[in-house]
Amino acid sequence: MKREYLQFYDGDKMGIKTIEDGVIIPAVYDLNESFSGGLFNVTDKNTHAYFDSTGEIVIPFESRYESYGNFTEGLARVRIKGQWGFIDKSGQEIIKPQFHFVEEYSEAHAVVRNSEDKYGAINKTGELIIDYQFRYLGTFKNGHASFGDYKTYGLIDKTGNIIIPQKYIHIGTVEDNKVKVQTKEGDLFKEGTLTLGGSVKWNNKLDKLNEFNKKRNDFTILCEDLIEQMYKDGCPCEYQRFRNFIEWWNQPISFLDQEILFTIFSKHLSSLNQDEFRCGNCGTIYKRKWDEYSIALQVITVKISKKGDYVEKGAKLESTIPVSMGFQGYDLKQLKKKYLTFDNEKVIKYLSQKAGANTVYSKQSKSWFKKLLRL
Repeated sequence: MKREYLQFYDGDKMGIKTIEDGVIIPAVYDLNESFSGGLFNVTDKNTHAYFDSTGEIVIPFESRYESYGNFTEGLARVRIKGQWGFIDKSGQEIIKPQFHFVEEYSEAHAVVRNSEDKYGAINKTGELIIDYQFRYLGTFKNGHASFGDYKTYGLIDKTGNIIIPQKYIHIGTVEDNKVKVQTKEGDLFKEGTLTLGGSVKWNNKLDKLNEFNKKRNDFTILCEDLIEQMYKDGCPCEYQRFRNFIEWWNQPISFLDQEILFTIFSKHLSSLNQDEFRCGNCGTIYKRKWDEYSIALQVITVKISKKGDYVEKGAKLESTIPVSMGFQGYDLKQLKKKYLTFDNEKVIKYLSQKAGANTVYSKQSKSWFKKLLRL
């Protein structure tokens, strides 16, 4: 059974232990990297050392290099005076620091970058075997690596030969001579499995994403029309449902309808500073804030910091609020009964309804939007 090494702290110092054997490296050092290539990379007071799985020092603490990487395939990257090279497990310099940047070794290849931000690859002796030619070059896995320009990607083999041309927005790892690919044609995404030397077998796994994107694009257009019409009739601030939709403050969840609506609305507002906006019609001031709740989730929240000079003309808030795009992020149970998912038109109808109006909406009417706003 593979041993699991756990990092633990004693005050501000870190050590390594296992469930079976207890403490391997005592918590007396500043940093212990995860186990890699048979060794732990340990940092203490700007010096570095490498320990084995029993806690014995293999390479003593030193400060010869500015940076020390983890071992993979018997070598670890090191940096001195801004240049990168590699050492072996005896601490001997195998490849002289000479590269602008290097990745760790994988399948006897290390991706390197030059000062012009072009990527290539070297072998275990430091010889450049794939010339600097790519804006992006991924790690080699199963004999292949992806390359591209951060917009589209292809695949090369270990000699640098192009196996799959650069035309996919995503390309995965080769498994059993097959690789997952994705394309975008207009606004539509497609995913399939490409057999090397053969064709792509497309699937329907991105159909829901395409449906969502279409709904979002349609909602964006409707919101643009809504705000434009509201300004012709006064301003959006006069509708309490609109204000309630926009005002989303200190919530650990992303309200997608609100983000889209406020992003469009803010284009019509005067910017007071980076995060405050004023309605030129009534003077209402909106304050925006970004909160990062995880690496993948950044939430925009908005509150009214100053009420403007407007006359209320919108219908009252309802006990349940229609949404179209919905929520993402943390699960807040109290929102499930308050916000219910409907189509785009239901949301726009709710936001724009005037006080005392009894609205009727017909999908067959080409002028439904203008009729809606005149209610």
